[in-house]
Amino acid sequence: MAEVTIRTAVPEDTSTILRVAERGWNAAYGDFLSQETIDTAMAEWYDPNTVRGHITRDDVAYFVAEQDGNILGYVSGGPSGEESTATLGAIYVDPDYWGNGIGTILLDKFEEFCRQQEYDTIQFQVLTQNDVGIAFYRKYGYDVVEERDAELFGEAVREYVFCGKIE
Repeated sequence: MAEVTIRTAVPEDTSTILRVAERGWNAAYGDFLSQETIDTAMAEWYDPNTVRGHITRDDVAYFVAEQDGNILGYVSGGPSGEESTATLGAIYVDPDYWGNGIGTILLDKFEEFCRQQEYDTIQFQVLTQNDVGIAFYRKYGYDVVEERDAELFGEAVREYVFCGKIE
């Protein structure tokens, strides 16, 4: 596999980020979320104007993994509202490239951003049925600190709240 580089996302990356998000959501959640819920998440959370807005915010990290000019994944996150804690908003890799270490280098880049911003903790939510995501985060030292019921666009779900110290 050719070298993967991580760079800051630019607004022109939006359509490719949306494609990766949709493929990632369908692969990660398609077995246990309704297609209607996935489609609603795509429409509401991945509206192109919203994504472009997040990419251009100074307090939000938005990085893409690129190989030979193709975006294979992305990570985003920023302030949580709690002092010294960042929220990992999203990390997705195109399912065709799962298992190649791209998620790891994206997470490393986000952790580096957090250290530079003087955050010492990262928190985020993961659906309890997302076995791939849960295994990934546990591998990198993140722990479940809470399990709770939630609603995702009208669909009842359970989620874990993960938290980890930045070394």
